[in-house]
Amino acid sequence: MPSAELQTEVCLFDLDGTLIASTGAVEMAWQDLFKKYNLDGNDFFKHSHGVRTVEVFKKFLPQFAANAQEMATEFEFGISNDWGHLAVPIKGAGALIESLPKERWCIVTSGTPGMAHSWFTKVLNKDGFYKPDIFITASDVTEGKPHPSGYKMGADLLAQKAGKDTFAQRVVFEDAPAGVQAGVAAGARVIGITSSFPKEVLYGAGATYVVEDLTHVKLVKNEGGIITFAVDYI
Repeated sequence: MPSAELQTEVCLFDLDGTLIASTGAVEMAWQDLFKKYNLDGNDFFKHSHGVRTVEVFKKFLPQFAANAQEMATEFEFGISNDWGHLAVPIKGAGALIESLPKERWCIVTSGTPGMAHSWFTKVLNKDGFYKPDIFITASDVTEGKPHPSGYKMGADLLAQKAGKDTFAQRVVFEDAPAGVQAGVAAGARVIGITSSFPKEVLYGAGATYVVEDLTHVKLVKNEGGIITFAVDYI
């Protein structure tokens, strides 16, 4: 397996599929919805993963467009409430987060606040995770991934907290093509995780490196405000 060093000033993490293996829970919830409304779910998941649920409802379920936000909130609450037992932390996520300076990382997720924060309560806190100070969810942006606004907001808030104008070096961790595209558009290099999509799809979306899980990303130096990772990529 080849290895490379990657330097950054800040790290921005997606949540579902990146820090938590929740794809199974999400897909079971969608399948329940398809059965309930007799909808065709063929080829659905590869186009919806990593995108805000409200936008998925508007695009794929136009009959619910008028109530899309309310339905998205209720739907995502059901994911963690009904299927949360299927979710576990991504391998290596806890060790990687623990190694990072607290003020140099944040979460940028397409999930609603209810679902995103519930993953910490029900899954991640039990594995020793701490919640970052900057935690951006679907309700904090007007345009979801692949639009870069979420990752730009995260980088700006980290810089503001550090008393800086900006952080030029940024690394985004993502599992979905829409998220990879958002990270690239936000001026970041992107490490893709193959929890939801094969490496070819993630590289095709613009990932700098792709790993099987986060055990293959290790902090090897934190000096002068620069974080250096060793990345064993595929």
